[in-house]
Amino acid sequence: MEQEILRLLGETLSSQEGPRRNAETQITNLYGNDALPLALVQVASTAHLNISVRQSALLVLKRYVQHCWSDGFEEFTGPLASDGIKDRLRDPLLGLVTDEQRKIRFAASSIVSKIAGADFPERWPTLLQGLLNVINTKTSAEYQVHGALRVLADLVDDGFSDNQFFAAAVQIVAVAYGVADSEDRDYTIRALSVLIFYSCMETLEMVKDDHSAEVNAFAMDRLNEWFPFFIRVMSKPLPDSTDPAYEGCVTLNIQVIRTVMQVRKVFPSLFAPYLREVFRATWSGLNMIQDRYVRDFITKDSQGKLINSDGLPRTLDLLVLEQLDFIQSCLKSKPLRDELLQASRGAGVDAPLTQMVMATVALGQVAKEDEGLWEVDLNIFLCEESAISANYTPRTASGDLILKLGEWFQTETEEALWAHTEQIFDSGVGRLASLVSRRQMKEAALFAWDQLLTEFAEIGLKINSSTAANLLNYVAAAISTEGEENQLLRARGYFLAGTLTKSSLETVGLQVAELITQTLRGAASDPSSIVKISCIKVFQKYCETAPSEIVKPCQTEIISAIRSFLATKEKDDAEDSQDVLGELLETMRVAVGLDYSAVLNPNIQIIELVFAIAHNGPRSPHLGSLIHEIIADVTEELFGSFVQLCGQILPFISTSLAIQPDGKEHPLMNLSADILAVLVHNGSEPLPNGFVVATIPHLSRILLCSEDTDVLQAGCEAFKEIVRHDIKQFLEWHDGNGKSALEVSLIIIDRLLRPEVAEGSALEVGGLAAEIVEKAGDHLGPYLPELLGAVARRLATAKTPSFIQSLILVFARLVLKQAKDVVEFLAGLSIGDSNGLQVVINAWLANSSIFSGYEEIRQNVFALCQLYRLEDPRLSQIMVQGDLIVPESNRIMTRSKAKQTPDQYTSVPVPVKIIKLLILELGSGGDPSGSFGGGALDDEEVSDDGEWEDEPPVLGMAGMTREELLALGGSGRQSRQADDITHTYLTGFFHEVSTQNIGGFRNVFSALKSEEQKQLSQLGSSHRQ
Repeated sequence: MEQEILRLLGETLSSQEGPRRNAETQITNLYGNDALPLALVQVASTAHLNISVRQSALLVLKRYVQHCWSDGFEEFTGPLASDGIKDRLRDPLLGLVTDEQRKIRFAASSIVSKIAGADFPERWPTLLQGLLNVINTKTSAEYQVHGALRVLADLVDDGFSDNQFFAAAVQIVAVAYGVADSEDRDYTIRALSVLIFYSCMETLEMVKDDHSAEVNAFAMDRLNEWFPFFIRVMSKPLPDSTDPAYEGCVTLNIQVIRTVMQVRKVFPSLFAPYLREVFRATWSGLNMIQDRYVRDFITKDSQGKLINSDGLPRTLDLLVLEQLDFIQSCLKSKPLRDELLQASRGAGVDAPLTQMVMATVALGQVAKEDEGLWEVDLNIFLCEESAISANYTPRTASGDLILKLGEWFQTETEEALWAHTEQIFDSGVGRLASLVSRRQMKEAALFAWDQLLTEFAEIGLKINSSTAANLLNYVAAAISTEGEENQLLRARGYFLAGTLTKSSLETVGLQVAELITQTLRGAASDPSSIVKISCIKVFQKYCETAPSEIVKPCQTEIISAIRSFLATKEKDDAEDSQDVLGELLETMRVAVGLDYSAVLNPNIQIIELVFAIAHNGPRSPHLGSLIHEIIADVTEELFGSFVQLCGQILPFISTSLAIQPDGKEHPLMNLSADILAVLVHNGSEPLPNGFVVATIPHLSRILLCSEDTDVLQAGCEAFKEIVRHDIKQFLEWHDGNGKSALEVSLIIIDRLLRPEVAEGSALEVGGLAAEIVEKAGDHLGPYLPELLGAVARRLATAKTPSFIQSLILVFARLVLKQAKDVVEFLAGLSIGDSNGLQVVINAWLANSSIFSGYEEIRQNVFALCQLYRLEDPRLSQIMVQGDLIVPESNRIMTRSKAKQTPDQYTSVPVPVKIIKLLILELGSGGDPSGSFGGGALDDEEVSDDGEWEDEPPVLGMAGMTREELLALGGSGRQSRQADDITHTYLTGFFHEVSTQNIGGFRNVFSALKSEEQKQLSQLGSSHRQ
């Protein structure tokens, strides 16, 4: 078998796909042969074989373990490996974990960790001690300790119950400390041992609530040992960058700071005695590496955010990032802030606060790598500028720190930052002069002010007026610079000008007009795209804060600047340009808000520009959302000019909804349908003449032919809004084949309710059916019960919560009017082997607790109350999902273990489940605070909301009106009022059912959990008061 395996492994490494796939298939077919895993581990253990063959054997063995070792694995396919084979594999695999070859160690440790997840400790009780022995043995080689530490780290993460962890924790932490504190060990190995201590802290966090005394005692003893080590590491200077140990030392420092942060989070009181010393060590360490960071990442183009082969961070920028975050975290301590402030008084430029402010400016410079990225991709620049990027950098952390310093030490921070800004602009950059240019430091200083003043504007703080006025001079100097090398400085000048206007308008005063004029000039004519888009973005602040009489006359120029930028913008991939396009739309929105009537001006062509921007990113949800907001604002503000507005918008919508000459769908079809829905929703009733003829043919074709989920959702919503706003014009329309509007509508609804149509695509069909029934119900005749049955049958197979909610609300609205008739209808409806009542009730009660939308939730609560009041024995006979059964286990439940243990629930009758759900809803209302457990309340009752009065005569089913039968779930357009509306209703409901024992409430009460009974008891006490 071993020779056969060697042949197959060789073929799996072939560059030819045919032989490679054939070999992989043959190996898979051998999974049931016990000789396969034994041969693979033997090949992997044979040191003289080529490393690629040994590694390949382990990769194949890993797949075997995933598929055959445990039926608890997500990847398991079988056959299940025998216990005898498993016993023969474990020890050889553990031996490979300490192999001299790094690739073999890594592959083997991955397999051992996987097996440990299933077998440790019950079926592999010797694993932990074996690892600890390797790590703790003085004669173990570095590579052996390294491999054992990797597996131990995984084991601590995902292998222990509470009791097992406590039994082993002392030994694990002691062994990890021994390695971490050993100056003879490689820095990377020491960092791995610190990582294990970090994982222990995470585990303690999960169990400390249940074992508070033991956890705190354990942590106190261990921290007394570890913190002196942490401080020694943090205080020691890094070796030179050319030293082979440099990266390992950086990695160790990062792991130490992360671990200290974790200790502070989990054990704040135990961390407190070490706070000052750790803070000093961190601040000292940051000062020692500040110049090196500036040299490597600001002046030079060193690559950052790198990790080593163990997945641990290893570059200096990440260490600086951790230090800045930790310093900010430490400063949340008021005693420490008081000490820092006291030490800074009268100390001049050497004051700790002053030095800290200067450090934020130095470290807030744009990294060379980032500057290069921004120049070629404006989207990255805008993401960073808008603080929505996942690229958290020392510059970002510096900005965060300066704004917190400003919040905690406003006067001192303002004075220190102003003094440093003066020095940079007027005298030079001090000790950094040999490392950076003045333009970089100028931009960083203005960036710090931008961050600080943005925060101040949000929390209502003001800087000294003379400082603001003087700062404006430096802004003007930045804006007036020229050349590509100064583009970031100019952009920052424009940004800060806008921020100053927002935070210190009373100081900027008369200069606002000039600043806006300069910004318009920059947006139109600056040679740098970075500066142009910055100017366009800054208009958002001017439009929001500058006096209307100053900024409103600039509306046309702002929109013109957007149009010009779009015209010269490179045609990027839509996904790659959505940040730029989004910024254009954000500015467009505030500019249009200066004077909405400009939308009606054919010379400005605002709607045309909106569609032109959309053409650059036709499938972007972000851009679609922004355009949706713009159109919503416009339609609301120009309601009195709706006919004129339609004249501006409908031509673009009609073009986009129509089939193009080449037979393809227009790329803006989805967006246009959404815009149409917004337009009609905020439009007049009735709609302008010709509106239906111009839109419904396109929408009908889309809803009958399209397979696109977004298009179907938007088209269905638009169709529904048209029906709601002008049923007369709608019913007068016929398609080209003579079909009536109603007939076309029923065909559309039937299509979208079919099981083969994706649930996301049919998400709005319930709302459409509701409007058809409500507005044109007199014309439905015998189609009404068919429509209701179709909704119930679709619900039987529905899976998506939002889709289930939309269908359930059909019946919820019906129950509010004719609960008895709805139950009667569903009980007589056959759906497979069940009746409609079982299907609808099971889906309803299983999903009720996750309904969304204020109005929808309130309707659902009222409907459940009505169902309970029926006291229908058919409901009592249906058993539904009750409470979650929590398994009794002291094993720490990690995510991977949770996936292997499906949730189980009790079964309860429908009335009990309804009461449980209604108790849950009490949490969203007032302040529930007694005893409905069979006791009586006073005679006052709460009546139903007047919204549910009688409706017009019945249509086609006995006892049901057309509005009652399919007044489907609507869209909840009217916002739910304060939650106490529902709370008041529920209070009255529980008072009613308890005093009258409706539905056998006393028995239902006894079936509730104790906490549910307590909540009702508190509610009853509050009601009696």
